[in-house]
Amino acid sequence: MHDGSASAEELTALRAAVLCSHDQFMRILPGHRSVRVWDGLQRLHLSWLVIPWIVVDAGRMFLSGLRRGFPIGDEQAVGLYRRLSGKDPQMARAEVMRIIMQLGELDERLRGPLDDERPGAPRGADPDELEAAAGALIGYYLAGRRTDDELLAEVEAAWAEYEELSEQQLKRATDRNRFGRGRPDPMVEERVQAAADRYRAAWRRWFDRRAERGSTIGPGAR
Repeated sequence: MHDGSASAEELTALRAAVLCSHDQFMRILPGHRSVRVWDGLQRLHLSWLVIPWIVVDAGRMFLSGLRRGFPIGDEQAVGLYRRLSGKDPQMARAEVMRIIMQLGELDERLRGPLDDERPGAPRGADPDELEAAAGALIGYYLAGRRTDDELLAEVEAAWAEYEELSEQQLKRATDRNRFGRGRPDPMVEERVQAAADRYRAAWRRWFDRRAERGSTIGPGAR
């Protein structure tokens, strides 16, 4: 567990490596194939599958990385995180991936073609906000997923809800495909989309407080 002894330079380097990995992760999305899949999932009330679908592609990248070596950003992020946390390689990689997944759902670039048609939908994070979020998440995970920041705790509670609903609905979708059990329920989309909105809204409250304080919360803040 992180004991607070990490230097500002180490935390800054870890944040930069995590953001580099996040950018590599987001590159899965661009391209005509990704846009078609993304738009199709939304129009079929299955946009909650966007993140799981990305994870499938990320899994392919992970397996290919085992053969060719992981991207520099990934190796740096995992190596730095492992050194600062004291975690074994598998746990360090898993927790770095969880941070990247959370940043991915928050990133404004993940907005789909139909998101603009939903009035009142919380906007995602711009690059400066992602940098601040990455620092906060790094601090949270290094501290053993503990925080004294009430708004960050709300963020993590919202993420846990979204993650649980997504996993449940992905399993149901897999079962439907395997056993031919009925059609997708539009209510599924509404529940998972609402959870995703709550996750982004929680971050927006965190960003708003940060702006009101007029201070830059560095990496590892919690």
